[in-house]
Amino acid sequence: MPPSQTQRRRRTGDRDEVDQVRRRQSQRNNRSDDSGDSEEDNDGDVDMERLGDGADDQLVKKLVRYALACEYGRILIKRDGIRDKVLGNNPRSFKRVFEGAQIQLQKVFGLEMAELPVKEKRTLKEKQKANARKSASQGTTSSRQYILVSSLPREYKSQSIIGPSRIPSAPEEAAYAGFYTMVISLIVLNGGELSDTKLRRYLTRLNASQNLPMDRTDNVLQKLVRQTYVDKVVEKGDGDEDTVTWCVGPRGRIEVSPESIVAVVTEVWGELPDDFDKRIKRSLGVQEARQVDADSTIHEE
Repeated sequence: MPPSQTQRRRRTGDRDEVDQVRRRQSQRNNRSDDSGDSEEDNDGDVDMERLGDGADDQLVKKLVRYALACEYGRILIKRDGIRDKVLGNNPRSFKRVFEGAQIQLQKVFGLEMAELPVKEKRTLKEKQKANARKSASQGTTSSRQYILVSSLPREYKSQSIIGPSRIPSAPEEAAYAGFYTMVISLIVLNGGELSDTKLRRYLTRLNASQNLPMDRTDNVLQKLVRQTYVDKVVEKGDGDEDTVTWCVGPRGRIEVSPESIVAVVTEVWGELPDDFDKRIKRSLGVQEARQVDADSTIHEE
């Protein structure tokens, strides 16, 4: 047999073997693809169910971090901010994510998000706008703003357990907390409103300009207004001068309780008179509130 024919047969045989190998590989690949598709379909169903829970868990963690970051700078936790910065494309899951974040904050940090009361309308113009909005919308009024407060039992809310923040420093934070507690106490004990002249007189007696370690008194007061501890109400007068009145803000009403005000007055007063309890309750309106509750209970019976 001539060598050329032998070479042709070898080449033909090699080609046939290569074609067979390719066919076998293609069949194996098709089988593996079919099995892989079925596995992916089965796994995909499971993963979609897990994805719902996993997505909620991630949103809960994200909301916890957002709340802690806001409270670090004493920035209000707004519902619109939660939707924009936390929920994103899942606005309908607000209630579920909010409740999950509350549970994590309570279990891990001993904190919870408390809704702030609606800011009171002080001036005549603000009251007119509020009445117009109230008549236009019959829905329930809500501030849609929150802050973090301690959820620990009363016996654990002691200075040895809950001390001042170490940022920027413990002494500075303690001085700041003492200052806004004192200012709020003065406003509450003066009937809920305090003129600017009277407040300045109190601060002068306390030598606040030298005792505040963090900043000038005016700057600290502006910070209190910005963080909603107090409200500065400015009304235009008939003359050139405006009337300035200081009131307790939404955050101040939550953080500084009547018990805190009683503690401040007790510490400052020193030797208390015999009728101190009666007088402080009258100033805080506690006695009147209890009397109203008692009268309503009697009428119900």
